[in-house]
Amino acid sequence: MQESEGHDGSVRDHDYFETTDGWIFLVLGDVHPAGRVWSLLKYVPGNGIWGNGEKKFIRVIRQYTVSELLKIINFVEERQPGYVFHDPTVGAKVIAPPISSITRVYSSKRRLKELLSRPTNNRLERLLVSLVERLTEVSGVPIDHFGVTGSILPAIHHQDSDIDLVVYGTDNLWRVLEALKELHREGEVALLGGSDPEGWVIRASSRYPVSTHDLRRLASNVINKGVFSGVPFSVHGVREAPVYKYGEVVYSTLGMAKVRGRVVDVRESLFTPAVYFVEDEGGSIDRIVCYDMMLAGVLREGDLVEAYGKLEVARRNGEEAWRQILIGSYEGAGREYIRIL
Repeated sequence: MQESEGHDGSVRDHDYFETTDGWIFLVLGDVHPAGRVWSLLKYVPGNGIWGNGEKKFIRVIRQYTVSELLKIINFVEERQPGYVFHDPTVGAKVIAPPISSITRVYSSKRRLKELLSRPTNNRLERLLVSLVERLTEVSGVPIDHFGVTGSILPAIHHQDSDIDLVVYGTDNLWRVLEALKELHREGEVALLGGSDPEGWVIRASSRYPVSTHDLRRLASNVINKGVFSGVPFSVHGVREAPVYKYGEVVYSTLGMAKVRGRVVDVRESLFTPAVYFVEDEGGSIDRIVCYDMMLAGVLREGDLVEAYGKLEVARRNGEEAWRQILIGSYEGAGREYIRIL
């Protein structure tokens, strides 16, 4: 494995890696089966607009939806069945290539450090550096707690690519989000929730069975996406350390369910997965958990919400630890939603 310090520490949430067949994957989370990496196939070699002069790539995933994920799992299973793994902790098929197939790891932190250390003629890279420098200046979060993901990470971006940043650590992330609000007030960035949420609403309208009014309320809460000097950007969090070891928590389903509850904590809502801690009316759940990352960061503390998804029991070391509504299940594709009441 090249450009890696070993699987225990170098492959982090939002990093990328490349396999022997030239496929490029996005790492999902920090809890992985032994010898494998939970991930999402992003790019495969082909005559696409992504590339670095030597190679060209086609982007496999077009929308981050469950139905699109199922198509990609089928694509991978047909061509590389060893990359698909039936994970007993969630009771479902996931994309998790074996470490032995990985030829190169693209570290988010290392790539940003490289971009900061040398001048560049690439406009997108210059804007990325400027945005990170302003965020660290206003937030006080040290620059080594930032990283870059998206197509800039494996250096296959094009002139219309977005800027996708990550921030390591919960406290650091929320300091950066407060800095974004300040830069929005000063006119340096335009945040999606406070400027033009309609694009988000249009995309969401094809995914969730709720009204346009409900979607606008969710979009108005989005503070981690916006536009900087004409370029769309996003900011997500990476946990400082895994919250548990693989196999320590096992999920079992109780079927699909609709719940209502009050959001009491959103600090984990911009990580993978996004977690909202809630107090529900019947006391049946503790969390709303989203692997559908379009719904990351769309709720605020105090919101009374209704959610429809897969009801699950999480058992930690054999003992029931919490109950949750999962948004992003295979069973609920096209039917799951969250709305603010």
